[in-house]
Amino acid sequence: MRLPLLLAFAATLLAAEPMLTRTRVLMGTYATITLPQSANTLASKTFERIAALERSLSTFDTNASLYTLNHTHAPIEDAALAKALREAKAYYRDTGGYFDVTIGSITKALYHFGEAHPASPTKEALTHAKRNIGGIHIEDNTIRSDTGIIIDLGGMGKGFAVDSGADLLLEHNTTKGRIALSGDIRCIGPCEVAIQSPFSETTFATAHSLIADLAVSTSGTYRRYATKPSEHHLIDPKSASQGKAFVSVTLFTHSDNSKIDAYATAVSVMPKAKALAFLKHHPDIGYILVEPNGWIIDGNWEKLVRMVWRVKEPLKR
Repeated sequence: MRLPLLLAFAATLLAAEPMLTRTRVLMGTYATITLPQSANTLASKTFERIAALERSLSTFDTNASLYTLNHTHAPIEDAALAKALREAKAYYRDTGGYFDVTIGSITKALYHFGEAHPASPTKEALTHAKRNIGGIHIEDNTIRSDTGIIIDLGGMGKGFAVDSGADLLLEHNTTKGRIALSGDIRCIGPCEVAIQSPFSETTFATAHSLIADLAVSTSGTYRRYATKPSEHHLIDPKSASQGKAFVSVTLFTHSDNSKIDAYATAVSVMPKAKALAFLKHHPDIGYILVEPNGWIIDGNWEKLVRMVWRVKEPLKR
């Protein structure tokens, strides 16, 4: 697996107390928490909260609530899963159906992303894979699903977990720190985020936070695929085909990783014109989009970050 698009984070040099960074493997990636040394116990509690969410949202852990729901479709009670799925339904509406967690009938059942032996499904199988957000039923904290519905929260799960972890830190009056799950990052206080080219290991820009609670999310077609690079994991739920307009999408906003994680997934599979129209109608979200030819499209970030460009365009020559 390639390194995530967002590579580096730097704490402010003016910190009076040394910062401590700890890392654990959670939700299928490296979870990294940076806090002042005196908050080491709080870091442990944050890891525990993310681990508890994984036991709700995982499609791989046979004891997880979502795994059970996908295999039985029978009612299951789980407050965290119910909250995540309510948000997922809202993101489906927000994106005009381009974010659809019932894509699991393709990503999980056909391609087997994240498993030891991914596959290359036939066009017929892709065409007939069942997607229906209305097939998810939520009442209070109880969820059930229709037969044939397979839910994949990979397009927002890490952002959802980062939000939950950040909530815990803020409840304890944290004023400086970071949580990162792969390309989903929350900065509490000042930080830097270095952005890597999808075509090489080089950094083409660094974003310096201008707000106290910056949320960042990235999605890239180059990061995970089945049996060949063209079978990447970012799939348009409407056509059951891979997104082709962008090779990477980076979004910035204020304190909402779950939303921009889902939006980054959706923008990655939208046609270019639709993606740009969508972002135009969300001025609270900054964006950096890289096209397959290496050209960069960016906007809306000026009030969120100060961008230092090393290379503007094109990245691919």
